[in-house]
Amino acid sequence: MITRLALKNWRSHEDSEFEFAKGTNVLVGPMGSGKSSTMDAISFALFGTFPNLQSKKLKLDDIIMSKPAV
Repeated sequence: MITRLALKNWRSHEDSEFEFAKGTNVLVGPMGSGKSSTMDAISFALFGTFPNLQSKKLKLDDIIMSKPAV
C-alpha cells in the first residue's frame, strides 16, 4: 500500500507531498492542478513508465520541471 508520495520538480509539482490514509483516497482539484501528474508519477515509480510517455505524447525531458539557473 502506498502511504506517502513526495514529488520534486515533476511536471507542475515543484515540491509536493501527499499522505494517503488506509482505504480509498481521492485527488480533487481544478483542471491543471496536477492530479493526473500525480497519478503519472505513481505509475512511473512502480512501472518505469506511464501512458503518455509510452504513447510518445511526452518525453522524459517534458516531465522534469526546468528551473533557470540563478
